[in-house]
Parts: sequence; C-alpha cells; structure tokens
Amino acid sequence: MNTIELESWECFQQHVSSIFTNWQKLKTEKIYNQWATPRFRGHSDAGWKLETTLDRFTKKNVDTEHYFKMLRDIRPAVISITGKNWDIPDEFESGQLPPLGYEFMTYLRHHGFPSPLLDWTRSPYVAAFFAFRSQEKPKNDKVAIYSYVEHFEPPEGFDGEAPTIHGLGPYAVTHKRHYAQQCEYSICQKRTNGRYGYSNHETAVFSDNNFGQGPMTKCTLPVSDRAKVLKELQRMNVTAFSLFGSEESLMETLAYQEIETNSLMSDLRED
Repeated sequence: MNTIELESWECFQQHVSSIFTNWQKLKTEKIYNQWATPRFRGHSDAGWKLETTLDRFTKKNVDTEHYFKMLRDIRPAVISITGKNWDIPDEFESGQLPPLGYEFMTYLRHHGFPSPLLDWTRSPYVAAFFAFRSQEKPKNDKVAIYSYVEHFEPPEGFDGEAPTIHGLGPYAVTHKRHYAQQCEYSICQKRTNGRYGYSNHETAVFSDNNFGQGPMTKCTLPVSDRAKVLKELQRMNVTAFSLFGSEESLMETLAYQEIETNSLMSDLRED
C-alpha cells in the first residue's frame, strides 16, 4: 500500500482527480476484464489500521463457517425482538460471494454486532466527512483517507491461499443510510487447508503473496484543515444528517451550524 502525506485539502482534491483519471486509463488498457469503481474510507486518526468491527472485537481469524453458524444461532432472537425476517440457508457453502446471509450481516453490522464487513464509500467527500468529523485531535494531528480500486479477475499464478480482499458491490436490502452514504462493503478471506477464514484487510494489503489486489493508497492530511473541509462539505450537503438521517445526526448537524461554525467565525473576527 502506498502512503502519501498531503499538505492540504486542496492537494487531496487534486489526488482524487488523478485517481479517477488513472481508473479510466486502467479500464481502457484492459489488463483485467473489469475494474471496480474507486472506493474510499476515512479515518479520523491516521494511526488507525484497516480493521473491521470483528477485527477489533477479537484478534483471531474467524472461520467463515463458524461465523455463518453464529448468524443462524442469533437469528431467532433478532427476529423475535425486531419483527423482521431474513432468509438464511440451512446449509453452509464455502467460498460464496457475497457470503451466505449477507443481508443479515449488513443489518447486524449497522446495529453493532461484530462483523467481517469493512465499509467503504464511492464518494471521496463522504470519506472526507468521516475523516474530519470528530472534534477530537488525532495523536499525530493527521487524518487519513484510503482509496482502493479492485479488479475482478485473479492474476496468473494465484493459488487462493493468500489473504484476498473481495468487494461485495453496492446493492443489498439493508438500512437506508447504506445508500445515503454510497456505501460498499469488502471482506478479506484466507484459505488454509481448504477452509476459508475471515482475515484482517491489512494482511492482504501487505502480504508478500499479494497478487494484484488493485491499487490501494493511504493519504494523510493535516487535521488543521478541518474547519475548511467541513464548511465545503456542508455546501455539498455532506453532513451527519444527510448521511444518517436520524434525530441524533440532526442534532449533530445543528450543533455544527449554530455552535461550532459561529465560534469559528468569532475566532476569525478576534484574529
């Protein structure tokens, strides 16, 4: 993975333009049959790793069949409380993409159950919002925005044993904010002795046997650009409320507009 230290928000916007230019070039060259739309992910601390909620909950690789059985086990409790229903096959089939029970997995992830799904967005500006959203300063005063362009054809010599990132596409029956945020998910799997397990995404990114996963870049930006970035994003209607649509996110957006923005204007007048 290539890491680029950018000096400003304007540099990032130029970088985004180059990403889409290169993506168009890759599609034209047809090195692989198909390249996915660029995906982005924002971190409010550049020191954070590419970790799923399952990675953070347990540091062990979880067998895909074991996780599927957990989905089946907890499904009756979720249906009983929510009144909603999800169809999950009775039998597990290895190597399925999207994984079996995918729509139930997306629901569980949205509501806090540890998940092997890593969320991305097709919008670099949505990713920027998540990078700059927090008022807390990161450890090294830098945020990060990742970009990733996946191709769909395994290269020659790929044996399936190396950890591999798989994009799962933009469509699923799930929470409406999935679409408001232009969200896509990915999983990372590794096959060992014929069995698949969920693996940390960074094991694929930094693996010596990483066969052509597609270009992934980590851009770091100074958190000091936060006020400028959020102001520009607000003009685009990229706000907490537009992305989440909840009463809590409405309060966050109003607080930004009426308290944080006004205090920033006061600080500017004092200077």
